Amino acid sequence: MGSGGGKMKKLEKFIAISIVLLLFFVPYTYSFAQENKTSFDVVNVSKDGYEFRITVINPVQGDEITRAGLPLGNFHIIPSRKYNGNYVSGTVQWVNPDYIISEGEQTVDAMFNCDETGESVIITVYIYGVGNEINNIADTKESVIGGKTVRDILPVGVVGCSINDIVKPEDMIFYNGNGEIVEGEVTYSGFDNTIVGLQEVDWLFTPNDTKYEPKIGYIEVKLNDIPDEPTVPSLTATTVTLNKLTAYDINLNDKAPGCKYKWASNNPEVAKVNTKNGLVTAVSEGTATITCEITYPDETTQTLISEVVVGYDDNAPVLTDTVLDLNPGDEYDINVENKIAKSKYRWASSDRSIVTVNSANGIVNAKAAGEAYVTCTITTPENQVIVLRCDINVTE
Repeated sequence: MGSGGGKMKKLEKFIAISIVLLLFFVPYTYSFAQENKTSFDVVNVSKDGYEFRITVINPVQGDEITRAGLPLGNFHIIPSRKYNGNYVSGTVQWVNPDYIISEGEQTVDAMFNCDETGESVIITVYIYGVGNEINNIADTKESVIGGKTVRDILPVGVVGCSINDIVKPEDMIFYNGNGEIVEGEVTYSGFDNTIVGLQEVDWLFTPNDTKYEPKIGYIEVKLNDIPDEPTVPSLTATTVTLNKLTAYDINLNDKAPGCKYKWASNNPEVAKVNTKNGLVTAVSEGTATITCEITYPDETTQTLISEVVVGYDDNAPVLTDTVLDLNPGDEYDINVENKIAKSKYRWASSDRSIVTVNSANGIVNAKAAGEAYVTCTITTPENQVIVLRCDINVTE
């Protein structure tokens, strides 16, 4: 009796376990089949933060039909890979490429080795193995092969471009099973020309001949920022007007590294220039052309020009005083007549131990006996430079 009761308990336990297993597996299998999955859908990822989309090509059969009896390795993986929302690089390969696809639903594993994180991630992929029913698929529709995939050279463009600027017609050529080109139209979706970096773009190929099936796929494209325009050296002043015995230092904007600079005057009797630094000194009334020859590291040259006029016309700005006699402690306000609107005015003293001048307004203070001069450098909105001079004699 005791022995029979033990057997009964074991049987009850076996039945209970069987019911639990049945309740566990039957709903799972049912829901799995009801999710309308297609072959190569990703159903699980072994580590958090990673996202994948898997498409394949089968160069052996020329289509992507997962026929039962084919080895998994026939299907070359074309992955889309993200980690924490950002595209990453790395290889994705089948864990068991020799696996033979069976009829019906099944899952297989692929492994991703991430270049950025160094992690290995297992990707579980759904497959439906097509059996004899393949013969019942409408054989009036032929598959096409071709089109650009992420396995090809990464298309690169700049922000603001169109998808057709970076994916060329020769990248999207399709063939039938006989190797003949199939004509049709390729349309794209999901392209955003404002995104810097990698992005996915879906494409759809619609054959002109309806005997062929449409084909879908996606590519990864990369957009770069629009590069800044290359800077070219230029002179700080292309027109300089000087009073006799005044000077102006012509400088360079956007100097290029590794270059040599040589300055020259075509009329040094009117205006001479320091050959190394561009300091121009007025000698006598007249005109002169100052040149700066730039020799680049590749031995190409560029010449910049500034026209110098020594002397003034009646409409040019002039100082109210060009000569002053002062005593130590005197203060004097030098003004500018015929001012040019929106110009900049900068005052300077040749010897601050004798005379100082307010750099903004031209107020002069005599400090000690001696001779000095002050200059007013005017820069017009057109970058014309005018230098005015007032000689000052300070006596006790």
